[in-house]
Amino acid sequence: MVKITVSKKPRLLFLDNIKVLFTILVIFQHARVTYTGAGWWYYIESNPEDLVSAIFFGIVIGFGGLLQASLLGLFFLMGGYFTPKSYDRKGASSFWKERLRRLGIPLLVYIVLINPIMLYTLAAMGIEPWSSNPTMQGSFLDYYMSNFESMERFIHFLTNYGPMWFIFVLLVLTAVYTLWRLITKPDAVQQYIPKEFPIPRYFYLLLFAIGLGIVTYLVRILYSIDNRPFGIPVGFMIQYLMMFSVGVIAVRYGWFEKMTKDHVKAWSITMAAAFVFFYLYAFLFVGMDADFSVYMGGSSVAALAWALAESIICVGMIFVLIPIFYAKFNHQGTLLHNLSSSAYHMYLIHPPILVLVALAFASVPLIPVVKLWIVFPLTVILCYLASYYGLQRIHLKKRTSSTERRVKRS
Repeated sequence: MVKITVSKKPRLLFLDNIKVLFTILVIFQHARVTYTGAGWWYYIESNPEDLVSAIFFGIVIGFGGLLQASLLGLFFLMGGYFTPKSYDRKGASSFWKERLRRLGIPLLVYIVLINPIMLYTLAAMGIEPWSSNPTMQGSFLDYYMSNFESMERFIHFLTNYGPMWFIFVLLVLTAVYTLWRLITKPDAVQQYIPKEFPIPRYFYLLLFAIGLGIVTYLVRILYSIDNRPFGIPVGFMIQYLMMFSVGVIAVRYGWFEKMTKDHVKAWSITMAAAFVFFYLYAFLFVGMDADFSVYMGGSSVAALAWALAESIICVGMIFVLIPIFYAKFNHQGTLLHNLSSSAYHMYLIHPPILVLVALAFASVPLIPVVKLWIVFPLTVILCYLASYYGLQRIHLKKRTSSTERRVKRS
């Protein structure tokens, strides 16, 4: 396979590869919810539970829950990593024009068009809980206009991001960064910013992770994980803000390139210990058949244990995944290059494609775990084909036409 390298900034290839991993994991997560019902998704299939599926999904939900919650912090860190240089290069006005074009417009299209079409279509097909929703019993126009009947319903309509909540939160964090840049004077702040700032020692990073877990726990006393006012995951926002901020600091001081095997070893052990201690506590003091809601918020010890384990694993992800990908996956073959260039579009279009594929296999008499491993890879392939050979080509043509117009004007 031909290796594709970028001569100016080859180090960014490993971040592109992590982006591909993130996209595929998001699709897997939503495919998993389709066949387990543990979580929110448009279409959840009711299947007779067999032993193989129960064991597999039990392991995935048990270990994957902590990993998923922790892994998302890593991608907000990447969002922070790419923000300062883009802002410095373009300035506030051009930077936000690009952000709104790339993030804001797709988010708006999803909220006002794709999401309501998907919900109404599922209701028309008799799929619960949408089919029992009284606002979806008439025509699509009646359902759509019902969202404007009161301010409460209109706000709910505009904050029903679905799986695009990630884009909304990224825009919020980017706005916070922009506000900070606008209100601080560079000359006044520069004297307080050290020219060199090494990666903190393990002990201080562990204290940071524990502190992050405690603050997250305190926030979740008021706002549990499933409590999202205006669609904002308040129970995760401290973690996301901290990870975004670490990304901003990391790019300034080149932390990603300075991570070593010692970081990988220390944090691999720490993450494993967090897993072991959390599940020992869950098994001995809570019970493995307990309602998961005890971990999602409130003042319980279980909620504190979850928040601490989640935060420690989140910080550990930085010092395990990033140096491993930097050392082992800082190159791309043709397929991986194409996937990385299409990953964002794959993320945008995966909800309708996944639902359609799952519905196509709904009547096939297979156990849930087998269906998952048919529907998941098939969805990834279809998202890639639609993105790379469709949306990505349209996007490139638009960019080329725009560049040609600017050249002619100049």
